[in-house]
Amino acid sequence: MRPGATRQGIAGRFLSAVRVTTEPDASFEKSPIHRHDNDQYLVMIAGSLQLEVEGDTYWVHAGDLAVFNSDEAHGAVAVGESGAEYYEIFGPPRYDQLVGYHAPGPLRFE
Repeated sequence: MRPGATRQGIAGRFLSAVRVTTEPDASFEKSPIHRHDNDQYLVMIAGSLQLEVEGDTYWVHAGDLAVFNSDEAHGAVAVGESGAEYYEIFGPPRYDQLVGYHAPGPLRFE
């Protein structure tokens, strides 16, 4: 997790969900673009976030929904001036997002 952001996660047998809060001054210095085998849904609750998906950039705002298909290159690359709060929902579950997980995660970085 990048400095300036916090996560709270929960997982079941088929889905996992993570609540992310990103402060306005969060660090995006290193490229977070990655892939994984999970489908991912990002539900914006507050603020705004700039996403990169397969080389294109988009801003998402409160009320928006973004979908990342399995193995699609994506990542958050900037946050708006008021920060951001959003949920990430994964299927199959991302157990690596849970506190205490101690095994390799599924991310493959670009």
